[in-house]
Amino acid sequence: MDNSDNSDNGESLDRHLERSPGLDQARRASLMAHQVVIKLKEMGLPDDMDGQLSQLCTDLGDLWSAQNTLAKQVEAFLKSPDDWDAVGDSLVDLRATIDHMEWHMKGVRSPMGQITRWAYGQCEE
Repeated sequence: MDNSDNSDNGESLDRHLERSPGLDQARRASLMAHQVVIKLKEMGLPDDMDGQLSQLCTDLGDLWSAQNTLAKQVEAFLKSPDDWDAVGDSLVDLRATIDHMEWHMKGVRSPMGQITRWAYGQCEE
């Protein structure tokens, strides 16, 4: 693949993101996760906690993204036509998002607890 014209690649990516809103949402979640990494690393989180940090930032980024999705789905549900098929579809979508959030909420607890204990330990020093 020839990448000699970077401006065209940028435009191509923008067009692709317009057609793939899920990709744009994933990009925003990734950026949020990266901000978590940067904050904690700049504050001095040690390298031996990188595994916990990786799990924490991924789960927080995905939870942040999923809560935005959930809010939009609830609004769409409330604006949907008064027919039971549409209600069923909306509830299925809501359930999928809630299940996704639940998975990340379970996963985030342990690394969050470990980093929290380390953070409070820094206060005592």
